[in-house]
Amino acid sequence: MRVARSLAVLLSLCALAPLAQAQSPSWKTTCESRLPATAIEVKTAPAPIRFTHHRSVAELTSVQKLPHQGFHTLGLTEMRLGTRIDYRSPSLTHPDEPLACTRPHIVVTLSLDPHVVSVASEFPEGGCAHRSIREHEMRHVKVNQHTLDDTATRMRQGLLASFGNKVFYGTPAELEDRFNRHIQGEWLPWVKAQMDHTLQLHREIDTPQEYARNRTACNGEIARVLDAMR
Repeated sequence: MRVARSLAVLLSLCALAPLAQAQSPSWKTTCESRLPATAIEVKTAPAPIRFTHHRSVAELTSVQKLPHQGFHTLGLTEMRLGTRIDYRSPSLTHPDEPLACTRPHIVVTLSLDPHVVSVASEFPEGGCAHRSIREHEMRHVKVNQHTLDDTATRMRQGLLASFGNKVFYGTPAELEDRFNRHIQGEWLPWVKAQMDHTLQLHREIDTPQEYARNRTACNGEIARVLDAMR
């Protein structure tokens, strides 16, 4: 299992310390008084779940090797983390130099798109086995969605703490580049690590007992299909 890096490490904003250039006191005062407060939004975008049933048990098992020997993959939940970053930071330009000042206003949108639930083609739609497998996979979907929502909340808190209410100075291009490098280089890897960290939660769903239950589910329908594959 991958271990997420310490949140304390990610709160470091050394690369984003306000520029130490000697700015005129009057312009600094103008920036401090006229710029709105730092604003950070981290949202999750709902993505429709796509259901498929075109891959066989053998194909699904080849995609996800189960840790329990002798078990087959009957259903599979796959997702890809999507991110979008919008910079809406208002800025003031220096009257005599090619510099600007700003407090960050950043909107980060996280999504799971695509979020795909597959049921093996050996179990036709409408049948008891198909419904049972799909219900199992929806438990994985809920874990992913809950983790994404929790991650968004924690990311917003962390970004607010790291940016504070400081004023940052530089050219407009430098400012956006520095903010972008901080989020892309520090925070997005952290977000991915949080999603990867759900592995243990998924394992708690995919227990040997759960797979053994398939032998008796739906009056033995799943067991008969698996036995016929031997």
